[in-house]
Amino acid sequence: MPLITDYKRVKEIYKNAAELGIALPAFCAEDRETLEAILASALEIGKEIGVDDIPIIPAWTSRYPVRAQMTLLTACGNPRLGTQLMLSDLKTFMEDSSPYCKLLVMPHLDHASPWLDSDILYDFVDQFASVMFDASERPLEENIKLTSEYVKKVHGKIVVEGAVDEIPESGGDDVKSQLTTVKQAIRFIKETGVDIIVPNVGTAHRATTDRLQYDSKRAREISTAIGKILCIHGTSSVKHGELHKLSEDGFMKVNIYTTLAVSGGQAVAQKILKSLGNIFNEKQLKDLIHQGVLGNKVLSTSYGENKSPIKPKLNFVANSKRRDAWFEAVKSRCKEFLELLNYRRYGK
Repeated sequence: MPLITDYKRVKEIYKNAAELGIALPAFCAEDRETLEAILASALEIGKEIGVDDIPIIPAWTSRYPVRAQMTLLTACGNPRLGTQLMLSDLKTFMEDSSPYCKLLVMPHLDHASPWLDSDILYDFVDQFASVMFDASERPLEENIKLTSEYVKKVHGKIVVEGAVDEIPESGGDDVKSQLTTVKQAIRFIKETGVDIIVPNVGTAHRATTDRLQYDSKRAREISTAIGKILCIHGTSSVKHGELHKLSEDGFMKVNIYTTLAVSGGQAVAQKILKSLGNIFNEKQLKDLIHQGVLGNKVLSTSYGENKSPIKPKLNFVANSKRRDAWFEAVKSRCKEFLELLNYRRYGK
């Protein structure tokens, strides 16, 4: 099935999800392993509930300073090339020979600012289902002006998400942590014409601590005033026990990234630690033991996945083992979110 990029079709999918009480997660990726893991998580839960064509949103940033994902995709760091490769991979994953071909895949461009990503915002507009036009670091007046200008230019071509004010980084200063007011949200929607709005409801990007600040009450106040067209960023700040309520609070879209990278990175590290005797030779391991980095156990063939003799083995030094460890961990994490955000309701 082709990627879902038609404006009306995308809006219908969002509307249907909202009616079922499902908040659609946008999983961010900056590599093929994560991209496929996102699709695989949807395929897996779809098989369990007997529905082949469930929606899934792979997303990525371009030159977003906080995490410029398309500059990280390739070693050369070219964001246009990164964007082309991600879209090309997605299109290939959707070919008839692919196990993922029946999924409703809606690619999303995240945190695209007009002063950094104008080429991506306009040149690729027909290849994305949605975009977050991000002018939130500018004063509200300028933010509204820039956002409304973009909406007018791409009206009917792509679903546009706009941010009322800046979502802070975890551990950032208090100045950027003021909650969006209902009045601000109403004005932003009215004057910009965006399809989806990102309010600051107390969350923070890349939160890795237990200082969770999500304000459900403010989210409901805003959605009551403007409709259930909210998107939440900084999902790491929301307690797991509250995730299934996000749709009720007015969120139709939920952005997720940090936890995927943590899960994948730790899984790869665990895989390597268990296979050191298949990656290094005895002398290399003894040097690391002498340095106090490792213990004597790593020389034993009974340790982890070590196999005799202790030396580098092609199957372990090549990328596939690490890829599979990352893939499985990220797929599992994505599927957990699909469960928490009520995806099983597609089967009812």
